[in-house]
Amino acid sequence: MHPLFKKLLFSRHIEYLAVDESFNILELSHKIAQFADRPQDLTIGKDVRLSFPELVGIEEILSHILQGQQLNFDLKGIGRFSGRGNLLYFDMYIINDSDDYQAGNQLIMLCEDVTERMNLEQTLVQHSNETTLLLDAWAASSQYLDKIIQYIGDALFITNAFSIIKIVNKAANSLFGYSNSELIGKPLSLIIDESQIKGLVLHKNGSYSNSVNTTQVVCHTKTGDKILVAFSCSRIESELEEEQDIIYIGRDINQ
Repeated sequence: MHPLFKKLLFSRHIEYLAVDESFNILELSHKIAQFADRPQDLTIGKDVRLSFPELVGIEEILSHILQGQQLNFDLKGIGRFSGRGNLLYFDMYIINDSDDYQAGNQLIMLCEDVTERMNLEQTLVQHSNETTLLLDAWAASSQYLDKIIQYIGDALFITNAFSIIKIVNKAANSLFGYSNSELIGKPLSLIIDESQIKGLVLHKNGSYSNSVNTTQVVCHTKTGDKILVAFSCSRIESELEEEQDIIYIGRDINQ
């Protein structure tokens, strides 16, 4: 191997092996043994596959690289247990030793320690999996809550602090004659007069309180009919001060 190439590998903490067309070791760096599965067999003249069993089964690929039919081959994330029981990961890069990548008489196998990178990747994957589980649990609970909202017998509206409707259930659709698309994004005053909305919601220090207030109010249906509905409302708890959603639950008392 060219001395300049050796210096470059040393500067990057990469160890190397040189093997012939029979996969026997011709040359090896001083610290390459840390990557070997059987360090005791890692000596010049021995078959490299004894120390690196990952090479078993890819001999045809290695021959293609030797013959210049293929430029290189990589093995990523190979794991080894050290003598102290610590897990080490490394990547192996296999190249032709010929400068012009034509047929050569030996292969160079480069081993780079990637333990830190692999540990980081595993930590990120673990965090990602945990986040996915949380999102799945949230989605399941959200779907369950949506079903409860949609199928309760009382009419339900959820609005923002400005009384703009965000959520409406089937009972409200049936009672007032409006579809979801006709209500969501519209002011609640479409159903209840603005003055009665203010009477429903208790104010405290300029913000909505947590109290529940139940009041009979006259409401308007889509057909223009007036009906009497007993409404209760309360602020939905949120850690975000700017979000002051209000939930209104109404029961038809005309029957």
